[in-house]
Amino acid sequence: MAELRLAKDISRHVRLGHPWIYRDALAPGKAARGAVVDVVARGGAHVARGFFDPDGPLAVRVLALAPVALDEAWLHGRVARAAAIRTAARIDSDGVRLLHGEGDFVPGLVLDRYAGVGAVRFDGAAAEAFWRPRLPAIAAAAGEAGYPLGRVWSRRGEALAGDAPEPVVMREGEARFEVDVVHGQKTGFFLDQRGNRARVGELAAGARVLNVFAYTGGFSVAAGLGGARAVTTVDVAAPAIAAARRNLERNGLPAGELVAADAFAFLEEARAAGRTWDLVICDPPSFAPRADAVARALRAYRTLNRAAAAVVAASGLLVTASCSSHVTAPDFRAAVAAGLTDARRDARLLDARGAGPDHPVLPAFPEGEYLKVLYVAVS
Repeated sequence: MAELRLAKDISRHVRLGHPWIYRDALAPGKAARGAVVDVVARGGAHVARGFFDPDGPLAVRVLALAPVALDEAWLHGRVARAAAIRTAARIDSDGVRLLHGEGDFVPGLVLDRYAGVGAVRFDGAAAEAFWRPRLPAIAAAAGEAGYPLGRVWSRRGEALAGDAPEPVVMREGEARFEVDVVHGQKTGFFLDQRGNRARVGELAAGARVLNVFAYTGGFSVAAGLGGARAVTTVDVAAPAIAAARRNLERNGLPAGELVAADAFAFLEEARAAGRTWDLVICDPPSFAPRADAVARALRAYRTLNRAAAAVVAASGLLVTASCSSHVTAPDFRAAVAAGLTDARRDARLLDARGAGPDHPVLPAFPEGEYLKVLYVAVS
């Protein structure tokens, strides 16, 4: 096992629970991609055990603070603890994130479970090299913990266990959603927005609702089931709009207005036409996939929220989200505030939310708190 020595004294930082060690904090050293390494302080004291990435700025993802054996017992313990959190949370859905990377002490690994079908995503080649050989043991442990996986599918488009799945139908409360674990975004659905979909359903009664960046219509279904008077669903991808139509029909809801169009262009055309909605939902994809994209992302959030605020009816509500982990909550709020000011709308922040309990965050790892959702009253 390779041993890497710290060049910077970040031992306390790591022991507090931050699961990343960057390359510039280490003295020069080598290991294979995904290999287990021990990180020691400059004086030789053991700091952490993790796996190595020889390529990017993030060199080591921490697996344990002690030099424990990373065997099946260790792995089963990690899965069992994660499953216990989900069970205790009493999530009213058969779609659940069973393993949430760093938040469940399995850095670089995501495992979502949709009605018994698993969908796996690795955060980079080093994470795949470490976790892929351990997937059979993970699946076995999930079953023992009460979350059996009949089939497991990877986001690279290959079956890891069982046959290639057809689109799965998952339940979320009274709603039913089609999930394409092979071709869909993320692992097929946005499980992190479950609680916000429920809240939108509570707010939608009697409202005219606009859902932009709608993907397969999760918020549209929630609004419809909540008693919305009318729902407009917008996404740039025609296949997503087709899936949204199927999801609305599956839930016994009218299709409403379904539009395959760029969200920015749709909002501008709606503003020019004088159209407004009582409740506007903006849940775009990440505008900052890398740290060097943050400035551009903040400009995009400002532009988007100016455009969205312009079509909110008087005394209406804007629900606006960012899933960009590189964009902090204060910076996102500032971008939204600037957009509202540009639109010359008065606003009040009513609520700020994040992801659900199956997306836990380590206290010492603010980077894990990636989802930010603001509920803004607009007048």
